Amino acid sequence: MNEFEKIKEMYDNGFRCIRYDDVKDGEMSIYFKNFESEESEAMRVKGFEQKMQIKNFINQNSMK
Repeated sequence: MNEFEKIKEMYDNGFRCIRYDDVKDGEMSIYFKNFESEESEAMRVKGFEQKMQIKNFINQNSMK
């Protein structure tokens, strides 16, 4: 399972992205929290295409 699929599964389990730090031409660090269980997770992602796919998913699924 790639990182994008893991993130989709985490969202299905109640986690939400609370922050991400993206370094140009480097790794992106993503921080998640489940506000019901108070659990938190962190993940690092490489690759431009994958980072853009994940950013788009997070932005589409964020509360506005």
